[in-house]
Amino acid sequence: SVTHAQPGVRLDLSWLPETPLYGDGTEGQDGIGWQLAPAPFALSEKQISDLQRLGKILQRFVQAVDTLYQQSLNPNLPVPAWVAELYAQGKPEALLQFAQMKRLKSHLPLVLRPDLLLNENGWTLCEIDAVPGGIGFTSALNRLYRNSGFSVLEAENGMPGAFLEMLKAFVQAKTPEKENPVIVIVLSDEAADYRAEMQWLVDTLRKGADKIPAYPHIALVHPKELDLVRDRLVFTDPDTGLETPIDLIYRFFELFDLPNIPKIELIQYAVKKGLVQCTPPFKPHVEEKLSLALMHHPALASFWEKELGQADFEQLKQWVPQGWVVDPTPVPPQAVIAGLTPGGRVIQDFQALKSLSQKERELVLKPSGFSPLGWGSRGVTIGHDHSSEEWGKRLDEALASFGKTPYILQKFVPAGVQVVERLNLETSETTPFKARTRLCPYYFVKNGEVTLAGVLATACPQDKKLIHGMKDAVLAPVGQA
Repeated sequence: SVTHAQPGVRLDLSWLPETPLYGDGTEGQDGIGWQLAPAPFALSEKQISDLQRLGKILQRFVQAVDTLYQQSLNPNLPVPAWVAELYAQGKPEALLQFAQMKRLKSHLPLVLRPDLLLNENGWTLCEIDAVPGGIGFTSALNRLYRNSGFSVLEAENGMPGAFLEMLKAFVQAKTPEKENPVIVIVLSDEAADYRAEMQWLVDTLRKGADKIPAYPHIALVHPKELDLVRDRLVFTDPDTGLETPIDLIYRFFELFDLPNIPKIELIQYAVKKGLVQCTPPFKPHVEEKLSLALMHHPALASFWEKELGQADFEQLKQWVPQGWVVDPTPVPPQAVIAGLTPGGRVIQDFQALKSLSQKERELVLKPSGFSPLGWGSRGVTIGHDHSSEEWGKRLDEALASFGKTPYILQKFVPAGVQVVERLNLETSETTPFKARTRLCPYYFVKNGEVTLAGVLATACPQDKKLIHGMKDAVLAPVGQA
């Protein structure tokens, strides 16, 4: 998997957005905060086929997580009650009750974005984001490379068009008469770094571009711009200045941040009363990383196999590193923590991990979710990157957080090294460097069908263990080799 400049094909930089699409754009080439590749990041036919398959598996997995949680609430079903207790940690009771509403029973996130670290055996799936940033950003990169003459992997009607059609179909499934539903993306202060890219996406849809006609019935709003008038949730349309009733909210804010969201009571009231639809749903259990650890739990193996099918369950276990929920509860003296054997040791207590050697600490510690530390690589600790003392401190913090914000422990699987080229925007010269790469495929679910809408590749220098957008990173859309 490499990027190479193609003879006779150059990026037409006039297709770059006029302003940066992430953060304040003060770092990197020309103030865009990241760097470009001379061509899309190339994947093999098999890798693309595996990406297509992964989307369908993830859709079933998220459905299974929801089923696991709901069944664990029922004492008459075989899923143990401790599952629901884990998912409930740190959540306010009102949110838990909201998540259990019958009206939302079948509602799952429409957008799924896993983080995949490329390696020699394919990839490692680190997490699944149901409220992901990058939709507008990846759409803009797809447009830049496609209009420069490259082939990119994206939905047939483009990523913005697929996003819009997915949301319209969600509304029309319940109200078929709404041919042009009013959609607002509600973006919080906490997610402010993503405002520019989502505004670009909305502007693209409102004006019409990238294979889609103009759709003026979509807007980006701050929560404080909403109001409840005559049993309708409304906002002021930026073009007409008119008070406009909303049919669908696309929630671009995290559930842990609800106390800081202006007018959240109005939003939740409108959803509860069926005055407006909202996606992703207010279901914190489908946004927890601990689901990836529970997938490896021996006591739940028969459940996952039944819900996913044996072949897909085994495949997902290969992609997802083995993991454990970091729980300070003592185990009986004759018991061990299943599968946790660093350096061949048998572990009966997570405290014992403090005495591991640096080699044995090839482990990743991270908060499960429902926390400001639960996204963007915040709160992530790679064991062998830290001293024994610091590792012990981070482990104590994780154990102390149980009951509020559970942490998970995963085996560390390093990303492989590929040669990637960096483009100098001023001279058009390219420079190869050794990189570790993360793929972020965006899957859109429309009427139950999963579409791979676009894929963003982030290539960081090989000495970086946490791979994310940074000034040294090269970002590019994905194409086929």
